[in-house]
Amino acid sequence: MTEPTPEQIEKLATAFERFTRRFKVAEAAAVMQNSLNPLDIQALLFIDEYPKCNLGDVARHLQVALTTMSSSADRLVRRGMIERQRPEANRRSVALTITNEGQQVVAGYIDGYRASCKAMLRALDPVDQTEFLRLTQQIAKYEY
Repeated sequence: MTEPTPEQIEKLATAFERFTRRFKVAEAAAVMQNSLNPLDIQALLFIDEYPKCNLGDVARHLQVALTTMSSSADRLVRRGMIERQRPEANRRSVALTITNEGQQVVAGYIDGYRASCKAMLRALDPVDQTEFLRLTQQIAKYEY
C-alpha cells in the first residue's frame, strides 16, 4: 500500500465532515421530534439491536460511565421507551428491552439516516454508486 498524500487526507477529511454533518442533521431531527438527547438515541439503537442487554453492555458500547448510562436509562424508562426486567435466571441482573414506542423512535431515526444515504448516492451515477459502496465496505472492514 502507498501512503496517502496530505492533499488526499484533506479531501477525505472534508468529505467525511460533510457526511457526518448530514447524519447529525438526521439524528437531530429524531432528537427534536422525540425530545431526546443523542446519547438516549444511541442507547435506544443498541438496546433495539441487543434485546435483554444490561446497563453495563450499553455503557461499554457507548463508552460512557455507568452512572451516565443509568441516567439515560432512567429517562428512557420514564418516557416509556425501554423497560427494565429482572431475568428469572439471575434476579440480581437487570435486562433492558425496548418498548413499542422505543421501536417507533428507532424506526424514525433509521428512516432519516437512510434518507441521508439515499441523497448521497443519488449524486452518483450507477457505476460510481457501485464503486463507492465497494470502497466504503472495504474501509469499514479495515482494522485500525
